[in-house]
Amino acid sequence: MGLEVTPGKLEISVPTGATYNIPISVRNSSFDQVHVQGSMTDFSVGLDGAYAFQRVGARPNSLLKWAAIRPREFDIAPGTIQQVQLTVQLPQSPSLSGEYAGIVFFQTRPQRKRGTMAFAIRVASKIYETIPGTVKLDGAITKMSAVSSSKGETYRVLYRNSGNAHVYIRGQLTIQKGGSVVDQVELANGQLVERGGDRLVEVTGKRLEPGSYQAIATIDYGGKTETGGEIAFDVH
Repeated sequence: MGLEVTPGKLEISVPTGATYNIPISVRNSSFDQVHVQGSMTDFSVGLDGAYAFQRVGARPNSLLKWAAIRPREFDIAPGTIQQVQLTVQLPQSPSLSGEYAGIVFFQTRPQRKRGTMAFAIRVASKIYETIPGTVKLDGAITKMSAVSSSKGETYRVLYRNSGNAHVYIRGQLTIQKGGSVVDQVELANGQLVERGGDRLVEVTGKRLEPGSYQAIATIDYGGKTETGGEIAFDVH
């Protein structure tokens, strides 16, 4: 049932008006010949990190609306590799800036045999393309909350990627009472936030005694500075 794609992820930088050919290798690591169909899609990543897929051109940062793959459909013998070419032809437009993205899927056609279950395998190659000299990394914590429970304090921090490229965030949450640190929790560790996206980070700290506290969050998104946020909350 093995199907492998290389590269699984690729980041390229291409100026407007240029054409770029990307070689993609599809390997059949199973013991049977498989029929494979290629397709292209836009995608987004939700607050919880789950992917959602849309038709090509549905998103403002769609890359594959300028792309074509060949061959789009083929057979692969067991243990062999099929080379596929993804051609990206960017328009000559001064309005293009930042990062554009898309996913190429390769899916097998299930072989149905009487009395057996049929499975289809789908693997992906994610492509990011940036316009040289136009990438801007920026972001901010837009909302924070704290909720008490018998297991401890649950903290929610909402981060918005206001730049024009995807980022991976990491950070820390510090809890203070009267200026003294009473708890520290790792906030995020390499979580993906796509261009224009939001990410909700939820962590649980230790149980706190009744009183008034401050939660201070800091997030590093790879830019020149970190972003921070702070809330005051009471534990009853």
